[in-house]
Amino acid sequence: MPYKNNCFELLGFDVLIDQELKPWLMEVNLSPSLACDSPIDLKIKHQCFLDTLNLICLRKYDRKRDNLNKMK
Repeated sequence: MPYKNNCFELLGFDVLIDQELKPWLMEVNLSPSLACDSPIDLKIKHQCFLDTLNLICLRKYDRKRDNLNKMK
């Protein structure tokens, strides 16, 4: 990450899709639930979480490699 003090907020959008496939925004949640009640819920929220981490450019931290680099 370019800056150590980056932050982000995950919002939850409740959208209703009518019979003509027109989306209607019902509400926006400041603290969306990440609990999963069904397999489709898990699939959607898992992908949302991965997309969020990619958007903020979070990379896997390799402590072992970092320690080796410090020793050199």
